[in-house]
Amino acid sequence: MRVRSLLLLPLSALALSTGGLDLSASSPPPAGASRPAGLPPVFLAAPTPWADSVIRTLPLEQQIAQLMMVAAYSNKGADHVAEIERLVRERNIGGLIFFQGGPGRQVNLTNRYQAQARTPLLIGMDLEWGLSMRLDSTIRFPRQMTLGAIQDETLIERMGEEIARQMKHIGVHVSFSPVLDVNNNAANPVINDRSFGEDRANVVRKGIAYIRGLQRAGVLATAKHFPGHGDVDSDSHHTLPHIAHRRARLDSIELWPFRQVMREGLGAVMVAHLEVPALDSTKGQPSTLSQAIVRDLLQREMGFQGLVFTDALNMKGVANAEKPGEIELRALKAGNDVMLFPQDPVKAIERIRKAVADGEVDSSRIAHSCLRVLQAKEWAGLARASTLSASGLEQALRTPGAELLRSALYGAAITVAKDHHGLLPFRHLDSLKIASLVIGDKLDNRFQKALSSYADVKTFRCEKSLTKEELRALLTQLEPFDRVIVSVHGTTWRVNKEFGVPASSFDIVREIAGRKRTVLVHFANPYGLTKASGAILTATTVVAYEETEDSMEQAAQVIFGAASATGRLPVSPSALYRSGDGLTTARTGLLDHTLPEALGMRTEDLRAVDDIVQDGIRQRAYPGAQVLVAVDGHIILDRTYGHLTYEAERPVRSDD
Repeated sequence: MRVRSLLLLPLSALALSTGGLDLSASSPPPAGASRPAGLPPVFLAAPTPWADSVIRTLPLEQQIAQLMMVAAYSNKGADHVAEIERLVRERNIGGLIFFQGGPGRQVNLTNRYQAQARTPLLIGMDLEWGLSMRLDSTIRFPRQMTLGAIQDETLIERMGEEIARQMKHIGVHVSFSPVLDVNNNAANPVINDRSFGEDRANVVRKGIAYIRGLQRAGVLATAKHFPGHGDVDSDSHHTLPHIAHRRARLDSIELWPFRQVMREGLGAVMVAHLEVPALDSTKGQPSTLSQAIVRDLLQREMGFQGLVFTDALNMKGVANAEKPGEIELRALKAGNDVMLFPQDPVKAIERIRKAVADGEVDSSRIAHSCLRVLQAKEWAGLARASTLSASGLEQALRTPGAELLRSALYGAAITVAKDHHGLLPFRHLDSLKIASLVIGDKLDNRFQKALSSYADVKTFRCEKSLTKEELRALLTQLEPFDRVIVSVHGTTWRVNKEFGVPASSFDIVREIAGRKRTVLVHFANPYGLTKASGAILTATTVVAYEETEDSMEQAAQVIFGAASATGRLPVSPSALYRSGDGLTTARTGLLDHTLPEALGMRTEDLRAVDDIVQDGIRQRAYPGAQVLVAVDGHIILDRTYGHLTYEAERPVRSDD
């Protein structure tokens, strides 16, 4: 029978199932704890009668199973689905963390798994930049370092709400975000641009905005990676990183953001796999398995009362410490509530059950965490049965409003880090000769097309490394121009790949900037500017952070003054590019590009234009056309149709 309604049992039953634990939602923290000033975790802000009732129905083994969040995929075959179903039916596991797949497939599987669950499943996902982090055909929002450049935190709050709205459409209740690690190590191979940056106060402001947005829309936020994963040069997916800082430094940098956001009603914290001798001197001890770090520091000293998740227990940073079953037992004893991605959940359940039987773990410890899980489920609405709909899912997830918000986020992040000669925004367009050089991409890419919509821009391309002869020929081609806009493409987030911008690319920029007034547009991690020392003395530098259609469109608008740059660098790539650097540029009155929704209109209302124009082409009233609609200085439609002639020799282009 699936538990969905309030079930009242005699008080005498309480001691049998919980070992006499006080099940009130406001039960005090452990002795010695100091509650953080501010709001309690959101799921404890109101009575939880459903959770109090359900725990009384669960025998010990099922209470243990509620603490397991098992890895699930919507892109795997029947054997994987059958294994998840077996764990749900036979073990009554507490939840699933979905990884790769597609939204429609995941919705169908979620309905299937929830229908078989005696206790509803808590579903979580790692969605730092939205559903696109795990699922195909969904909207990708900016990475956290891009968000770190934004000065208007309300945009980030709105992003959190929108991501939560999409999550609820596919039945996900917990987001393993935001990252609160202060990234002060440029060589960090695993956090890096997943962090809001190196300034602890900026990290907190952005983190609070993200948390508020998620939780206001009904999704539990999870601050990670406690006690701070920002200053490492190894990846906990592959090994156990070592943090050698003293406690005073940890308090002032790594731990500080977590203390601040706990005052905001934060629902959950994820504990990282780190070796931190200043917090636990046991050699080789992962923080996930450390009572000193989880129970004594996080819960007692810092007073955190929300859900505590381990990081994935299949990661080498912890998996090398112990065998399956023993890992989960040690994580539980350390103070964690939910064991994320246990390698062998059945073995883990059996090992913890045996530990209770042997007196190694008190049953009240199990009941305490089980109740926390059930309270989170009640807050997420799982006390009420519901079935997800896959009908119209693509339209529900990819709305014009969401795309408009994404564009606004990328636009607000654009940072003019340097402008030595005051080149931006470009003026006197009727007399300027402008060239655009893309390095490492095809000619007339999205960025060059966006530039050409504002002025007569001659486009060029080259590879990321040139011979002396090739460079000399390129410089000759650029000689007639007054301004050269250089952009590097094919970028990546990977530190060990130089973010896709090798030093040889900056050599090209340096040679051009030594001869021409040059604007360098950096569609990559700002840490990549560490190797730009040869170019930055003369080049105007625009940092766009990521290589997306939105960032390319927004960067073009800033260059020509159709939009203003307001972003600030969230990190310090070098002595010449420092955290907080950024110029606010002027607008020149040129029309910008946006969606109809920005003006209170609807994209779908303009779709009739396509039918009208195509009908004229079919009736040979004209061979082709361009339609541009602008309202109050904003272009909301700019589209080309057909060909220049009836012979259809060349399609109409926007620069015709």
